[in-house]
Amino acid sequence: MYKLEIELKRGHNLAVRDRGGSSDPYVKFKLAGKEVFRSKTIHKNLNPVWDEKTTLIVDSLSEPLYVKVFDYDFGLQDDFMGSAFLYLESLEQQRTIPATLVLKDPHHPDQDLGSLELAVTLTPKDSPVEERRDSTSMEAMFEWEDDEEDKEDKESEHKGFMDKLYAIQDVFISVQSALDEVASYGERIKNTVNWTVPFLSWLAITALCSATFLLYLIPLRYLVLAWGVNKFTKKLRDPYMIDNNELLDFLSRVPSDVQVMQYRELKVDPGQSPNKRRRTNPS
Repeated sequence: MYKLEIELKRGHNLAVRDRGGSSDPYVKFKLAGKEVFRSKTIHKNLNPVWDEKTTLIVDSLSEPLYVKVFDYDFGLQDDFMGSAFLYLESLEQQRTIPATLVLKDPHHPDQDLGSLELAVTLTPKDSPVEERRDSTSMEAMFEWEDDEEDKEDKESEHKGFMDKLYAIQDVFISVQSALDEVASYGERIKNTVNWTVPFLSWLAITALCSATFLLYLIPLRYLVLAWGVNKFTKKLRDPYMIDNNELLDFLSRVPSDVQVMQYRELKVDPGQSPNKRRRTNPS
């Protein structure tokens, strides 16, 4: 048996998994298919510094240490960020050896996903025993690896479905907001015709009569020409002027049906004095 001391120092250029252009990485160690260590989570950092130590008891040096990095997602499945093997047979005993593990994706082995910086010390725990390759534990490790890969595929599919669901939800919200705005302007036009606000209705009638009189006296092409000259020379005449639409500004002053209802609910009866209201409502 052997004692394996590992110091997890830091990561370099880890993969981006968050929409904000960062990740929340943590590291897991697996040995013979069993999780033996999990580091703390470093938030919003692609070059995290852990400086954590752990000591493992190893039965056989023929079993490599499997290292995996994940991105922590609150409320969702954690994202896979890369993995690597540390082969214990190549370690020199009773000596601290620095090691740099290049993270890979098993589905895209040509792509580097950053690296981890470790310091490893391997010492015999008892008298050296004959090392033999435990085929059962190796099979368990590879079965675990296959299970993990299947789990990662399911997690990525689930997250892809959730992203599509959120995108559809955003589209529905945008469409609903646009329809609400169109309906609001329709209600404002109706309330202008219904004399809900008499002053604004008289103002609209005056503007329509003036436009009709101008169209009777001046040909339409001259009015269009004057409107075009005014439109394209506004910025030259006043560079700091804020562009606006007079018709939309007018309609914004006309209340919609919801605003009319709210006004009626909040309106106080002017014929009732505060003393009368106090007598009629003893509470």
